[in-house]
Amino acid sequence: MSTPPSDSTLVRRTALAAALVLLAAAPCLAVAADDADSPPADETIPGGGKDERVVLPGDKADLEPWRLPPNYRRPDGSFDQAKIVARQKERLPVLNERLGARLRLAETDHYLLFTDADAPTAEKFVAWCETIYANLGRQFGIPADERVWDGKCILMIFRSRPLYESHARAFDSCDARATGAYFAWEARAPGEPQLVHISIPLDTRDERRLRELFAHEGTHAFFQLYKRAVDLPRWLHEGLAEYMTVVNDPSLRSRKIQWSRHLARTGRTIRDVLHAPPDGTFAYPAYSVSFTLVEFLLSAGRPKFRRFIERLKDGADQDDALREAYGFGLADLERRWVIYVKEYVKENG
Repeated sequence: MSTPPSDSTLVRRTALAAALVLLAAAPCLAVAADDADSPPADETIPGGGKDERVVLPGDKADLEPWRLPPNYRRPDGSFDQAKIVARQKERLPVLNERLGARLRLAETDHYLLFTDADAPTAEKFVAWCETIYANLGRQFGIPADERVWDGKCILMIFRSRPLYESHARAFDSCDARATGAYFAWEARAPGEPQLVHISIPLDTRDERRLRELFAHEGTHAFFQLYKRAVDLPRWLHEGLAEYMTVVNDPSLRSRKIQWSRHLARTGRTIRDVLHAPPDGTFAYPAYSVSFTLVEFLLSAGRPKFRRFIERLKDGADQDDALREAYGFGLADLERRWVIYVKEYVKENG
């Protein structure tokens, strides 16, 4: 596992350009406004803003409920997950007191939901939690009893954006004004429990959009902590998140493949997408490319894809991990992706 920040350090992983920005960080994805063959310019990323990934110290010296509980290890050295979850629940009154909020608790097998949303909205998120978690396990061949994160993932759903932004500032040192949502990895030393939380404002009442947003953020949280909490390539992180939104709502696929079809047809390289740093900025076309890259790799076999993920989690670079899992590297991945998008996606999009 990569070394987590010290207690005095906050590392913010800024992600995603503004929703309507069409110029990628890399010139290869720059799309001119007058390009007659360009897809519509009204696409938005999940959440309608930026998607923030935050890495923060797991134990906050001034907040007891954010520390690990006493005796969180059993005599055999394993983690007492029940004690960790009980400590996580102690956050709720602190959040309410400091934010002047009225968040309520709902619990599922893998999630703690803190929310001030109305009862019907809260019930929808409760139902989505385990559906999305189970879909992730089925899609990637992960046994239902395999633990991904310690404790439970805290999902915070805020009825008002100001409360969402206040929480981000006060508890995660995060400027969330331009974000559609974010997830945070509570990083502790290797060998200690690794926790995660997700924060989402109710900027829309569109049920389909909210589910898409949660599927996207929930996938980020899932794969950040799966096996070992190490950074995955940016295209892979975002491609997985976008792929799972389509698993949960197949009707989204036609929108998500538009830019890939355009870029493959016009011969523009995706090299800078493949080599983007984990904290790099993506414009919307890069999300489409990332989605179709993941879809292509999965079409070549889920066992291979899982092996690719596991090798990355073991510390291999992406070229070596690809070669071991698939028998080809990054350069050939781009060539194969173009063929996939031009032929298969054209006929099945």
